[in-house]
Amino acid sequence: MKHGRPLFRLPWRSRATIAREVDAELSFHLDMRVAELRGAGLTDDAARRQATEEFGDLQFTRAYCRRQDERAEREGRLADRVADWRQDLAYAARTLRRSPVFTVVSLLTLAIAIGANTAVFTVLRSVLLQPLPFADADRVYRIGSSWPGHPNDEVPLSPADFADFQKMQTTFTDLGAIVPSTPVIWRPERGDPVSLNALSVGSNLFNILGTPALLGRAFRVGDELPGNDHKVVLAYDCWQRDFGGDASVVGRSIELSGGWYQVIGVMPRGFLIGQREKLWLPYDQAGTLSDVVRARKQHYVHALGRLKPGVAPDRALSDLRTIAAHLAQQYPEADSARSAKMRPFREIIIGDLRRAILLLQSAAAFVLLIACANLANLALSRTMGRRRELATRVALGAGRGRLVRQLITESLVLSVLGGAVGVGLATLATRVLLSLNPLVLPSIFEARVDGRVLAFGIAVSVGTGVLFGLFPAFQASNGNLHDSLKDGGRGASGSRASGRTRRALVIAQVSLALMLLTGAGLLIRSFRDLTQVTLGYDPSGVVTADLRAAGDRYDDAGKVNAFYDGVIDELSRAPGVTAVGAVSDLPTRGGSGTALRIEGQPDDEARLPDLMYLSVRGDYFRALRIPIIAGRAYDATDRPDGPETTIINETAAKQYFPKGDAVGRRIRIGPDPNAAWMTIVGVAGDIRSEGLDVAVRPTLYANHRHEAWMRSMSLVIRTSLSASDVGALIRRAVRAQDPSLAVSDVRTLDDLVGASLASRRFALALAMSLAFIALTLAAVGIYGVLAYSVTNRTRELGVRIALGASSGRVLAMVVGQGLATSLVGVIAGLFGAMLGARFLSGMLFGVTPVDLPTYAVVVVVLLIVVVGACLAPAIRATRIDPLTSMRAD
Repeated sequence: MKHGRPLFRLPWRSRATIAREVDAELSFHLDMRVAELRGAGLTDDAARRQATEEFGDLQFTRAYCRRQDERAEREGRLADRVADWRQDLAYAARTLRRSPVFTVVSLLTLAIAIGANTAVFTVLRSVLLQPLPFADADRVYRIGSSWPGHPNDEVPLSPADFADFQKMQTTFTDLGAIVPSTPVIWRPERGDPVSLNALSVGSNLFNILGTPALLGRAFRVGDELPGNDHKVVLAYDCWQRDFGGDASVVGRSIELSGGWYQVIGVMPRGFLIGQREKLWLPYDQAGTLSDVVRARKQHYVHALGRLKPGVAPDRALSDLRTIAAHLAQQYPEADSARSAKMRPFREIIIGDLRRAILLLQSAAAFVLLIACANLANLALSRTMGRRRELATRVALGAGRGRLVRQLITESLVLSVLGGAVGVGLATLATRVLLSLNPLVLPSIFEARVDGRVLAFGIAVSVGTGVLFGLFPAFQASNGNLHDSLKDGGRGASGSRASGRTRRALVIAQVSLALMLLTGAGLLIRSFRDLTQVTLGYDPSGVVTADLRAAGDRYDDAGKVNAFYDGVIDELSRAPGVTAVGAVSDLPTRGGSGTALRIEGQPDDEARLPDLMYLSVRGDYFRALRIPIIAGRAYDATDRPDGPETTIINETAAKQYFPKGDAVGRRIRIGPDPNAAWMTIVGVAGDIRSEGLDVAVRPTLYANHRHEAWMRSMSLVIRTSLSASDVGALIRRAVRAQDPSLAVSDVRTLDDLVGASLASRRFALALAMSLAFIALTLAAVGIYGVLAYSVTNRTRELGVRIALGASSGRVLAMVVGQGLATSLVGVIAGLFGAMLGARFLSGMLFGVTPVDLPTYAVVVVVLLIVVVGACLAPAIRATRIDPLTSMRAD
């Protein structure tokens, strides 16, 4: 005989019951022994005393027996639960196999919804939850200077101000300097020179951040002092890609921009301070302070500091502002209008990603809720169709809790399987999306599916199964299931309550879908308006490349001019090239700032006008087709040894020369009030220099032939050739002038403009995908409810048709039922969309959060989809045969 789970089990015993039973059994055995001893001739007292002595420690025996019984009870309960779970799982698997359409639709819905949530969470975790590669990173802050006249109200510190802050502050362990990255030329033993982005940092900065080197060591105080060997620290990616991951590189000397540097260390993987630097050089603070005028008035030093233990950010900011007020009194010509600002370093790195990612995660959660409502509808319809089966189980002794557990088990099986597929889809989707837009995430973050993401996927899967399975389970187990066993029990398959439930779920789906569609619609409108912004220049047919005249060979302006003149002249003669120019910062990359002094106007040294500063040479304006609306562009008469000339943009001309007399006026720029006068010879049309969504700033285009101390320039070449062909031409031209220099980042200007929209395009693609999924799920939900309604009303519709109702009237009735339910969802969704759209305001351009045309289009699109979802069940209703329907009844 095969032994297994018993067919019948007595009710489980509680601890109190076990205690009573053990006490009763021990008392019984004790009394029986007393009776035996009394029969042997002992008195009652002597018999009880001897029996008690024979039993030994009765309290110990009682406790031991209770523990044994309780353990046996627990083991029995666990065995029964495991057996129940196995039975439920096996039954769920058989049930789902018998409903392949329901199972496949549910799995696909779950996989898409859970996959979307997991994919967005993968990015969210990497950016917002994953710790930065610094010790106690939440206490690291960036310190800058507050300048009310600047568009961003925040600029870097001047070198002298940084030195004063570093010396006077008391709330940070120390302050470290960061100077913006510049390209350096590395000459490998074999192959062409390579351009690498370098970041100059204070020798104490790595110690402040608390991240030890992977190999060798980081900078330490004194490495930057004159007389010491030049030192460099490599980033992990640079070490792997350019040096082959060779550990022996530490201690080796490499040639960078004509000088020799000793590699002293390699930082761990993922460690970055800026965005995409490849190596770090020590910042020569003492050297920058030697020029007293520029050291106080040129602002390019970012400061990082770690709060001391126990110091609150508010106290640190107050301390910094006290120092800024002291500097404003001591140096009024440079600092009277300035204060101090500090922001968490994580916030600096993340930038605008936080809002976008949180909004996308919210949208993904909406999709999950819609999926839950959809699946709850499907499960409810399916469960109502199984009421006869459920009633049979009740008749055989199953309780309500047992039915609910079985139905929820089926939901959990579906959700776990769907979640497994969804996590796989999330892994693939994350890789695909990031490969399409590799510049979306800062390099310091690495989005990957790890253990925590898997835990999130599992939690979402289980929660989803419970969410969409619980309500249908309770709904199906309510009411009088015994009626389902009666012949002709037409109410067995549904009820008014379940009908109301299904309609409520559809209303929720429609409202959530409308909210997502509205958000996507606003982003689409915003992106369209952004791409239609007047750039002011023509990027088509323009190839760009970055150059740097690096090394001791270019220690004066004449040599820099000779190099760039030679490169531009040779490229200009190449077939297929129309115009060649160069600029210090390409469009969309912005530019540096400079102070402006206008001849004949009084100067307020503390509040000088601000200009964006760009240095250009060659046929820059003709290459980008930037119109010269007054005066002229630079030409051969603007010689390096002649009077200095300059060009400003239209915004600067209108703002600082409202009388229209800008051409011919003289100005000074920079921190030195005694700098040479520059004559304005032209006014150029406005262009979007800082990005398509940033307003045009007053801009000055300096003649690089006069400003040749700036060694790094970007070529702009208007040509009919491909970027690869132009790249070969540029390398040949540079090699002819100086074979030790490198060419980097050859690409079209169209690509550069497109890259500036990468984050918006990424958010738009995700929002549109989520909105499309939501719309599809809502349509499926509406179709399912109406199809179920038509099935339940077959007899009623057959009677109507038999009494003369036309097909058009039946069609209108069924479609009207779907539209009526959907319109309630549309109204609720409109209110929700208007409230939620306010959180999109920071991501919109040229459109308000309550854009009526967008709302109108979204409503029309949604109603068209609703009507389409209603038509199939409605057409089926018109084809009901009255005789067949009543005969079946």
